[in-house]
Amino acid sequence: MTRRPDKQAADRPQPPADDAIIGRAFWWSLAVIGIGAAGIGLVWWLVGRPTALPPPVEPAYVPPQRRHVNIEAPALPFTDITAPAGIEFVHVNGAYGDKLLPETMGGGCAFLDFDADGDQNLLFVNSSIWPWRQAAGERLPTLALYRNDGSGAFTDVTLGSGLDVSVYGMGAAAGDYDNDGHVDIFITAVGQNHLFRNLGGRFTDVTAQAGVAGEPDAWSTAAAFVDIDNDGDLDLAVGNYVRWSKDIDLSVNYRLDGIGRAFGPPTNFEGSHSSLYRNEGDGTFSDISEPAGIQVVNPSTGTSMGKALGLAPIDVDRDG
Repeated sequence: MTRRPDKQAADRPQPPADDAIIGRAFWWSLAVIGIGAAGIGLVWWLVGRPTALPPPVEPAYVPPQRRHVNIEAPALPFTDITAPAGIEFVHVNGAYGDKLLPETMGGGCAFLDFDADGDQNLLFVNSSIWPWRQAAGERLPTLALYRNDGSGAFTDVTLGSGLDVSVYGMGAAAGDYDNDGHVDIFITAVGQNHLFRNLGGRFTDVTAQAGVAGEPDAWSTAAAFVDIDNDGDLDLAVGNYVRWSKDIDLSVNYRLDGIGRAFGPPTNFEGSHSSLYRNEGDGTFSDISEPAGIQVVNPSTGTSMGKALGLAPIDVDRDG
């Protein structure tokens, strides 16, 4: 019996062949994307995962090697002519065992032509015996002035020069402060300072008249004559060290274990203001330290930060 075609089935629309192709491509795309994602994940896992680091290795300690180098002192073209030149000065610091700080310093000197003969003479600054150790009638050490005869020989001319005075001296400055053609001398000291005017080869102490003694309890170290205001007169700068007295020194009380009292640094001593004096041109000076701006105060303690041991006049900004 022959089957007759279903007329209704024949009448239904058939899907085109392209739809089948598109379906297969879609599923293949999904497969490719899945494989690609899996590959990327595998690569990330292999590359991005943290790698275990090897344990740190301590560097081997190599002790420093001591080098032995033979060093020869350079040959210097100097000869000690102190004795042949006639210089016999010996500095006295007054030390007696209490280990006071000023005993570690002092001994300044200056070259100056005090007699205007064209030869440089020598002035030695001496210290002294402490006042509380001086015996009645004891001969005290003085400054020392040596005249140069021009041939390399010096003669001690201190006696009668006006400089045969005893001070606990520190340093010296030489300059013609009164413009009379003769070099004058300023001596810094523990206690009051001293200005000696040169009267033509002999000196006289004019400290009080000039007004440059400083405080009686000050400790001045360095000094310099310099014309700070360009008026033709030499002004005077004085460097002050620490605030000092015997009692302060003993209270600071530096000590060495097993030894006792010892000299120490200025660390535990309060600072002090230095001084600047303007020459008025009539033999007197005015103290302009504060308005000149050289007194520096510690903002925390209100005390001076100055502990001067030297002075160097110089036109830093080259303004004349």
